[in-house]
This record gives sequence, structure tokens and C-alpha cells, in this order.
Amino acid sequence: MSKQQRAFVTAMLAEIPQPEQIAQQHTAAQQRQAVEKERRWRDRLTPLDDRLRKVLDDIPDSIKAEGIRLPPLVHQLIGRTRQHPSAGDVGKALRRLGWRRKRDWSNGDEGYPAVWYPPNNQA
Repeated sequence: MSKQQRAFVTAMLAEIPQPEQIAQQHTAAQQRQAVEKERRWRDRLTPLDDRLRKVLDDIPDSIKAEGIRLPPLVHQLIGRTRQHPSAGDVGKALRRLGWRRKRDWSNGDEGYPAVWYPPNNQA
């Protein structure tokens, strides 16, 4: 074996993770998964009003002023027993937070969607 080949093999062997490194990486991955699982369950057990308030706080005021349709909000929330909470429950929570619903009667071709406005908006 030439010196170049020996150097190449040595470099390749140095790049192979050792069993201790593999075990550490596996343990770290398990810990990250456990933390994520706990976070998801904490989110599920948080009252809907608090989860909704958190989502609404992330939305810029300019977009809130234009009005928000319900389906995008529902899909951003995690339900307690299902993947997402029901639209009716989210609507009730919005009312409890002071939001108002107005129906858009302007375009019958697309239906008449409800648009929600924040409490301080006079739309």
C-alpha cells in the first residue's frame, strides 16, 4: 500500500463515528424528542383561549385590521382530542376575547365568508 493510500484510509477511518459518539448522539436525539413531545402535550392541555391568544399575538396588526377568516386560525391551533379544534369552539373563543364577526356579502361567487375583527377595530 502506498503512502497516499495509507493516508486516505487513515483519513476515512478517522471520519467514522466511534461507538461513544453514536451513543451520545442517540441519547441527545431521544432527549430532544422527549422535550418536543412534552411541549406538544402542554400545548394541547393549555386552554383554547390562551392558545388562540398566542396565535393572534403573532399576527401583525395590519393584517388583523383587514380581518381574519376562521379556517387559517383553526389550522394553526392544536386540538385536545383531535388534530385541530372545531371552528365553532374557535369562534366562541374569539368572541370571549372580544373579536367581532362580520359576514362579507360582496361576492356571491365565492360564498359569503365570515371575517373576524379585533376588539379595537371599527370595521
